Amino acid sequence: MPPFEVIIVDDGSTDGTDEVVRKYGNRIVYLPKPNGGPASARNQGIRFAHGDYIAFTDSDCLPEGNWLYFLMREFSDPRVAGAGGIVRSVSYDWTSQYVDQIRLLDPMPDETGEIQYLITANACFRKDVLLRAGLFNERFRKPGGEEAELGFRIKSLGYNFRATDKAIVLHHHRQTGAGLLRTLTNYGEGAYILGRLHPHRKIENPGRQMIRSLFRFRTLLSDLIRHLRKCEPRKAVYFAVLGYMRQPAFVWGYLRAQRREI
Repeated sequence: MPPFEVIIVDDGSTDGTDEVVRKYGNRIVYLPKPNGGPASARNQGIRFAHGDYIAFTDSDCLPEGNWLYFLMREFSDPRVAGAGGIVRSVSYDWTSQYVDQIRLLDPMPDETGEIQYLITANACFRKDVLLRAGLFNERFRKPGGEEAELGFRIKSLGYNFRATDKAIVLHHHRQTGAGLLRTLTNYGEGAYILGRLHPHRKIENPGRQMIRSLFRFRTLLSDLIRHLRKCEPRKAVYFAVLGYMRQPAFVWGYLRAQRREI
């Protein structure tokens, strides 16, 4: 691996991060700032970084030792703007197992086989492409939406993304169902901002979608049967209920952001 620098952007934390980082001396670049959200924090790190490639992870993540090596292997094609790896849970509680099962934080191809954006818990980009695209949109103050929005702009420049299962980051997932649903609600809020910026991503009639999502009892039953084939009954019920609540939580966040703007 070529030389690299480690940059920690402290987005207004109150957990003693500065004391921990101080122990590493000049081996780590520490950039404290007032809280502005993940998009703002990442942009500060990008602007300060000296390298040609910018790799991202989060404060609740632990990259494996060969993480950067496997990400960098994906840049042989000059039209590849970024590469992402997979994110797996540190713990083995049921909520974490469910998040891993649905691959919530993995870069997934769409129906055309193309990856539209990368999850910054585990991603690396060409710095010049990030600057050309205009960096992350700081209107997104919560996690959710800012990665997709940047991805659309990068793709519009003619670049592609790649994914590799060999670049692994371990993550402390939300360990309760309620915590996961709050995360999905935040994603819904981000989706509303995304739709305002890119009208083709707007959710049409979200109120109707909310009602429809609450009456998907046939889907709930089929999911329960599917999980029962692989899990013990209590876990199967838990997974099926989480699957049932995913869409309502997301749409609720969308409606909440819409209502705030009105």
